[in-house]
Amino acid sequence: MGFFGRALYILLELFARVLARLPLGVLLAAGRLLGRISFRVLSGRRRIALENIRRCQEAGSLPPDLDAWETARESFVCFSQTVLESLAFLRRGMDHYRGRYSFSGGEHLKEALREKEERGSGLVLLTAHMGDWELSPQALREDYGLRILIVGRDRGNRVLSRLMRDARTLTGNLFVSKDEGAREMLTALRGGGIVGTLFDQAAMVGSEGRQLDFMGRPARTNIGPVKLALKTRSPILPLFAAREGERHQIEFTRPLFPPSAAGDEWINAATQKLNDVLAERILARPGEWLWSHRRWKTPEGG
Repeated sequence: MGFFGRALYILLELFARVLARLPLGVLLAAGRLLGRISFRVLSGRRRIALENIRRCQEAGSLPPDLDAWETARESFVCFSQTVLESLAFLRRGMDHYRGRYSFSGGEHLKEALREKEERGSGLVLLTAHMGDWELSPQALREDYGLRILIVGRDRGNRVLSRLMRDARTLTGNLFVSKDEGAREMLTALRGGGIVGTLFDQAAMVGSEGRQLDFMGRPARTNIGPVKLALKTRSPILPLFAAREGERHQIEFTRPLFPPSAAGDEWINAATQKLNDVLAERILARPGEWLWSHRRWKTPEGG
């Protein structure tokens, strides 16, 4: 990191200090304002979000009377609030969230952990860009003592990448880049570890992706986490974060258990199931998903 990179990092850290001192209501209001400004200013991302929503409406996976403009704007607001809360978390740690989140579906977590122990395997946690998705691994570390290898993309900007790594490892979790972490993920799962990653982004061309249905439209879906789970016989546990005013709800859903031996048919079916579970969550809370991502990149998907 050069001089300008270090200077930017220091400035962002100072900004994080300021955010950490703000009353929670003020911080979230600032996130709402930032989200609405971003929605107006970032016309390219706004156009992607609106087109994604409207094409899902045409496919019948979203209600036709859903206000696309308002849903897209709320998506920008949710993202902005997550960014500001993550920066505040950098300075305050779990004190920023303590007493403001709760879990549901705990029986699914217990079932997955019990099966993990019986199999002598690892555990694959899958989540999506919904609510404050950055909170989930930190809350699991705080409340359950689970140490998670978080798999994510390093941003092109080194400063942002370092900030994200600092935030994600603050409570003792580990981080590895998605582009370079296949071996570390495999090692962690074979050693009984827990791997967590997002699964709602489009798979890059040339990567381990399959063309599957997502919200009524064909979408190139990453099968890497499912293949790793099958290879190590590790349970797969989807979980999703949601905002409830100033509070956060983290919901575990029914886990998937890879069989002793299976091929492409099971991989496709399991990945499709994950797509369907995510689609249900988006339908329930359409304003909390990151619509501005180019999720459908194929000619058929748009």
